[in-house]
Amino acid sequence: MKRVMIFIDGNNFESAVNNLMRTETRVDYSKLANLVTQKRDGRLVRFYYYTAAGAHDKPKAEATKKFVHFLNTRIPNCTAKLGFIKVLGKDAEGKPITTEKETDVNIAVDMVKLAYTNAYDEAIILSADSDYRSAIDAVRNFGKNVTVCSVDQQSAGFLKDLCDDNMKLTAEDITSIKR
Repeated sequence: MKRVMIFIDGNNFESAVNNLMRTETRVDYSKLANLVTQKRDGRLVRFYYYTAAGAHDKPKAEATKKFVHFLNTRIPNCTAKLGFIKVLGKDAEGKPITTEKETDVNIAVDMVKLAYTNAYDEAIILSADSDYRSAIDAVRNFGKNVTVCSVDQQSAGFLKDLCDDNMKLTAEDITSIKR
């Protein structure tokens, strides 16, 4: 049975889930990892969750840090990593203009590093972000398969073209993995 590792771009994935479900939806990430692995007929080795927090929104940053700690200490086979949100300035309404830092690079480095050490046979990336081209190419050069898993109605066309396979999570799938 193929060994599967899952790489979740937390903010990208959660935004797509909330758009699909038309409301804030909390996901049980252990259930998500098991569902995705089962759909790929694999054996879950580990799943990774990546997100970011910023000092501009202290309550949200604290909640994010607590969630990352919870994933790392309470969820088997999970590693969660925290990047940061950088404030670039303010928009016309005075709201902060932000950018997420370290999430994409952490995903890319982990995918490549773990492929190099033969830790998995298939990488499944949950994101529609187009920043992973070089990492996907490197992982495939190590003889590993890469599957992009997107949320229904989320466009992942560019990634679909780069990966070996793709899959969609439907509203029914999301309902089955709610916390």
